[in-house]
Amino acid sequence: MTITQLISVTGVSTINGEQVAYFSAQIPKGTGSSTFNRNITNQELYDANRKEVRADESEFQSKVYEVEDGVLQ
Repeated sequence: MTITQLISVTGVSTINGEQVAYFSAQIPKGTGSSTFNRNITNQELYDANRKEVRADESEFQSKVYEVEDGVLQ
């Protein structure tokens, strides 16, 4: 049997207090090889605020890289 422990990281992008996107990543302990998911929860707000949401996504991905790097040390 193989058992894997995961570190989960989640984030939410909001515009004017409304959720626009949800980000999640799972990082297996010991490998640093993560999976990343993005779900747009409000397409209309996303279309009107793509730059802001993409900036949030970039910030989230940077945090995931930081956690990955910590797992590998």
